[in-house]
Amino acid sequence: MNAETMIWLTWRQHRWAITTTSALALFAAYGLVSAELRHFQVTMTLAAFYGLVVQLGFGAVVGAFWGAPLLARELEERTYFVAWGQDVTPARWLRGKLVVLGLLAAVLAALVGVGDGLGGSEDRSWPMFEANWLVQVGYALLGLAIGVLAGLLTRHTLTAMAATLVCYTVVRTVLAVVARDRYLPVHRSIARWDQNPAVPNDALKIGDGFVGRDLEPVPVPDQCAGLVPNGCMRRTGSAIGTYTDYQPADRIDVFRWIEFGVCAALAAAALWLTFRLLRNGGGWRPSRSHRRDVSTAPVAPAPAQG
Repeated sequence: MNAETMIWLTWRQHRWAITTTSALALFAAYGLVSAELRHFQVTMTLAAFYGLVVQLGFGAVVGAFWGAPLLARELEERTYFVAWGQDVTPARWLRGKLVVLGLLAAVLAALVGVGDGLGGSEDRSWPMFEANWLVQVGYALLGLAIGVLAGLLTRHTLTAMAATLVCYTVVRTVLAVVARDRYLPVHRSIARWDQNPAVPNDALKIGDGFVGRDLEPVPVPDQCAGLVPNGCMRRTGSAIGTYTDYQPADRIDVFRWIEFGVCAALAAAALWLTFRLLRNGGGWRPSRSHRRDVSTAPVAPAPAQG
């Protein structure tokens, strides 16, 4: 099966999902770009707001509507008997489809991540971390890989779509809430009682607290827990000042590359497991009941010779 045939087959089988998702990506890109050109600095248009919403969920859309049905539909409807014939192995069939869908998903994700809808001033700030083409491409590839694996494991389209949404949401939440702030060691600003912490306004604050004489964080003792901590800690001599941990804004681009790398590594791991199971026959070879149904299926009589 050559490249032209694989592209045509992929389009024929997934044209409605591709068309709908492409329209969604173009709508998001239009809303964000139009707002960028109008240089909205404080408020944004409604289309730009929906564009940011699409940025939050585009990877889930690709995973649920592109990745999950890719194998699940073939297994559920038993069309893999025809699709995976003697001249096309399951691994080759899947590899060809993933190349086509992966490239298209990456292009559309790059469109979705064109900006933040605020005139280009905020896309390099921490709150707009995901308003970036690289981050969106990483999440789209991750969603696609999770969907394909879920489809192979569940062998049912709707179940695979639900499992993809759940798994993708969990992974994305862990990356955004837990891992992202710690990709690189934090900067720490220490201020004594008569000073203010020297933290840039555009920095991402990670945490704060009190420091002892060795300039290391100290816990709040029980005697200060129910009072105003600053006054109590200063009066009792439990601390000599405060600290604030933060990530500077000049690390945003580096963190975006790191998050893209994490998403790409997780996607590669999911696809590696998918191909391993596929080559070993896990999840797709017909069971005994399937073989019995096929073997006992009635055969149409041959037409009478005239």
